[in-house]
Amino acid sequence: MADVLIYWRDYKKNPAEASGGTCRWHSNARMFVELHAGDRLWMVTSGRHLGQEAGQAGFLVAVWQVREVVPNPGDDPAYPPDRYRYRVVADATASIPFDEPVAVDHIVRPAGCDRATAIGKFLQGPRRLKDETVRLLRSAAGPRMAVQYLRGK
Repeated sequence: MADVLIYWRDYKKNPAEASGGTCRWHSNARMFVELHAGDRLWMVTSGRHLGQEAGQAGFLVAVWQVREVVPNPGDDPAYPPDRYRYRVVADATASIPFDEPVAVDHIVRPAGCDRATAIGKFLQGPRRLKDETVRLLRSAAGPRMAVQYLRGK
């Protein structure tokens, strides 16, 4: 099972995806071809996109479970296939959008990086997560993941 960290730059502009409606991610990153059903995308955005006082910090806003990865069919003009070759479709029923974002800057910010610099500067592309990082993210989100799961989200 693969776990991938995604920086969701346009979190505020994508309300359907943010609320768990249409869970799909477009990218040109080749690593998405290697994803399989059941793999997870850990979606992080900056505090600025959430109206948080710590605008530069990273916050976990969702964990999506991959249903499939397909070539971009070109049916969404915002994501033309020449710029976004792949579409990751998440299983909305197995994915967790958080009602309250989880502060994870201390986990996802690369060691030695200036805490005053926006997290998006360091998380430009998707990256596979190490098992230890996944354990830390689960621990940080633990109570919220449990509550969301129990609510059926």
